[in-house]
Amino acid sequence: MYHLITGLYAEWTKKARFNVLMVGPSGVGKSCLLEKIKSLYLQRTALPPNKIAPTVGQNVLEVTLPNMHLHFWDLGGSASVRALWSKYYDESDAIVWVVDARHFLALDAHKQKQQQGDIKGKGKASEPDAGSEAYNARESSWKLLSQLLIDPSLEGRPILIVANKTDDCGSISPDFARTIKSWFAEKITHTDADPADATSKLSLQLPIHNGNVFADDEEESYRSPVAAGSRLNDKEYEWDVILASAIEGTGVHDAVDWLSFRVQGSQAGVR
Repeated sequence: MYHLITGLYAEWTKKARFNVLMVGPSGVGKSCLLEKIKSLYLQRTALPPNKIAPTVGQNVLEVTLPNMHLHFWDLGGSASVRALWSKYYDESDAIVWVVDARHFLALDAHKQKQQQGDIKGKGKASEPDAGSEAYNARESSWKLLSQLLIDPSLEGRPILIVANKTDDCGSISPDFARTIKSWFAEKITHTDADPADATSKLSLQLPIHNGNVFADDEEESYRSPVAAGSRLNDKEYEWDVILASAIEGTGVHDAVDWLSFRVQGSQAGVR
């Protein structure tokens, strides 16, 4: 009887385990972000950035939350490692795509000038920093992400875009997260076979708090509902953008909260 009761108790209290795949271009701070998650959730001292070598394979971290385990796979962004990304897709319950927030500063500055009336017109013939290093980095990142999105193994998986390195962005506008999300939404719209339908699904209705479109747990009034998916080649994705700093830790709790909330409704989940 004792073994029966303890077995039933263990089954009742067993937590679901979800796999989170963290990927993105090289040099955007994926491993630093994982170190900060480890520091905040496991109360371990994070390695200083200058001690973190570029990932040549994978880094693994498991975080235990009140109602689940989040198992993170951080994969390197070099060409040789990118060839291995797809081997993790089937077992992934969510994707974290990391970008360098500094590559979007020119877009945000341009948008602010437009809103202030310093720039006339809103034509999109070219981006304000076209041809620059930041522009090329954005385009390269999008090319990699779009290849990931069309993989059928990831259909229905929530995707969180984390704009890292905000600590090195200086003064940013309150709309910075929305500017980045608008840029990705525009890319998705132009990729989709039915732009009009995609545009309707990409309307940005999420509130912004402290520069993020998803708020802390303690600020329940800012908690955004589960949003409609975004189409890409007839696939549905729930996605969002969060600003973060792996150095200062800003946005890291927001990111983990977003993932824990979304993976519960994903199609997979290792139990």
